[in-house]
Formats: sequence, structure tokens, C-alpha cells
Amino acid sequence: MTAGNIITHALFLEGMEPHGQPRFTPDRMGAPVSYAIRLNRDRSPVYDRSWIRSPSLVVLFDLSLVTHLGVASTWRTGITVIANIPHDVPVPAELGPFTLYALDANAIATQCGLMKGSVPILSSAMCGAFARTTGLVSLESVQTAMAAAMKDALSRYMPANVEALKRGYEEVSLYHPPVHTAAGG
Repeated sequence: MTAGNIITHALFLEGMEPHGQPRFTPDRMGAPVSYAIRLNRDRSPVYDRSWIRSPSLVVLFDLSLVTHLGVASTWRTGITVIANIPHDVPVPAELGPFTLYALDANAIATQCGLMKGSVPILSSAMCGAFARTTGLVSLESVQTAMAAAMKDALSRYMPANVEALKRGYEEVSLYHPPVHTAAGG
């Protein structure tokens, strides 16, 4: 939910009038959360407040949502998916019909020291990936929105979050599935 708030605020800082809408249950940390953002690229106000049923872009923090909850079955073929894909995890076949951008946000968060217990905090890296992939927001706008979200109590984590934000921006790339060649000769 933090990333959704930050991206919505960054879009606003870029002159858009987005509408962000979280959806979550009162479960513990780590439970599935979704956050929908509506925006008009022409910067006009958003009046439709209904839940987005057919997204054009998905930022996916956890691949298990694809395999265990089947979320990809509700997406249109050809949409863009920005996914946290750890280097040692195979990409689910269900992501094949989409334009897939990937980064290892788990590694970035871990290396930047953004952990809550043993859980990597992915928001900053994923916001950086969103900025680069979409071009809708600048890193500066995201960083400003992040600083506003962190306030005084969390400001000591700002340097690590800025590092993760920049690394997410730099390390996201278009995913190319591995090519399997027949062995033999």
C-alpha cells in the first residue's frame, strides 16, 4: 500500500489528478494487498471511482499471487507487468502473454538494509521500476513523495530508500525468456 500511495502522490506532483484506491483485508503484514490508480494522461481529473477491473499496467511484488491466486487470469493479453522476480525463481508461464519487465527487488531491499525482520521491504525499488518503465513520473517526484510519506519517525531510513529507489530504476529491464537449445551434435 505504501508504494501505491507514493506513486499516486508522485503522479500528482507531475501535474496529474490521479485517484488511488487501496484494497486490503485486516490481515497481518504480508497478506495480499492491491492498490489501483486511475489517471488520465491528458492530466484531466479522474471522476470514475469504481474499482479497476481491466488494468493496463500491473506492478507485481510477489509472484506467488500469480501461481496461488491466479491473478493473471483476470488481466488482458498484452498489458505491461512490472514484476519482482528474484534471480533464483522461475517465471510462471502465466506471465507469458504480457509485456514483462523484471527486477530482483528482494535483493535490492536486502542489500540496502530495508528489512522488517526477515521480510524485505520492496516499495522503494518497485517505485523506481515504475518510474523508469512508464516514464509517467520522475525519480525526483517519487523521492519527494517518499519523503512526505516517511515523515520524521522514518526519516532515518530515507538514505536506504533513496538507494533502493535508484537501483530499482536502474535495474528493471524488459524480461527475455531463456532460450532453450537442443543439445547434440
